[in-house]
Amino acid sequence: MGFIGKGLFEGMVVTARNFVGSYFDKERLVTVQYPEERVQVPENSRTFPFLVFDKDSDPVASMRCVACKICEVECPPQCIYIVMDRDEKGKPQQRPKVFDIDISVCMQCQICVEVCPFDAIKMDNNYEKSQYGRFDELVEHLPELLKSNEFYNKIKPTEATAVDAKLKADAEKKAKKAAPAAKPAATAAKPAAPAAPKPAPVAAPTAKIAIPDDAPFTPEQRQWLSGYLSTVAASGVAPAAAAPVAGTPAAPATEAPAGNWPWHDPGLGMQRRLDLAKETPIADKLMAAMAQTDCHACGYDCRGYADAIATGAETDLSLCLPGEAETANMLKKLMQEAGKL
Repeated sequence: MGFIGKGLFEGMVVTARNFVGSYFDKERLVTVQYPEERVQVPENSRTFPFLVFDKDSDPVASMRCVACKICEVECPPQCIYIVMDRDEKGKPQQRPKVFDIDISVCMQCQICVEVCPFDAIKMDNNYEKSQYGRFDELVEHLPELLKSNEFYNKIKPTEATAVDAKLKADAEKKAKKAAPAAKPAATAAKPAAPAAPKPAPVAAPTAKIAIPDDAPFTPEQRQWLSGYLSTVAASGVAPAAAAPVAGTPAAPATEAPAGNWPWHDPGLGMQRRLDLAKETPIADKLMAAMAQTDCHACGYDCRGYADAIATGAETDLSLCLPGEAETANMLKKLMQEAGKL
């Protein structure tokens, strides 16, 4: 049993004890004297995105972003705007010239981070973004967005360490894949022992198709897909770039040399790209329908994806994320017109 107002009295005693104790015990002083004092935010907190670069000596050249525009396409409030850079001859460069984020619209959802295949965009934990103006002042441009990998490791050490380990492992895998290619050249000078001539094979052996390490698959999925595509290629399905068999008509004279396709320009509209590939084989037309960013989000570059579709090794026509539904619909139309769908 208690007297009337006992709970109120006990509450006031606790309040008084903390009030007096705050003058002697700092643990009882719960108010943070902002801005002189700031609360240390947790590592997994997030506010607005920033772009990571690896070398302090040249931030622009070492930034991880390749201007594939996947984050721009996938951003729910559409607050990201990207323009790919070009050299003095107008050739596209795999880096952004313009990268803007309207932080007054950004909903801090982190989808841009999740869809980026290059670990180029990450979430900051800086919450002090207020400005006097409500319009241009709240749009962050490329110079303000660029922050070093050292800064990333400082604010999110656990996450950044895992990303660095992944990128290092990917780089080592690529180096190992490139190393065997140099071995035959080194041994080519050795005299070979005379051997009996062997009958020419019906088809040249097909090299194993490697899935890029930055493709959006697990290691097990990449291994399975690599084996599957290699099996399909070895089964007799000739790739689009294979040499013509004797007796078959040569490729059209309008076919562009490898790596110099006039439609391989993300700045051109789809209709313009298709016009440039009008008199070319189906694989070139399929390539012209893609976004031309070579972002590898589909598991290929634009040329590889087009060849895989043309040969039947790839049946999913919706993998070009930057091209969205426009590319998927055009790929379907081109395959139907070619009688392959």
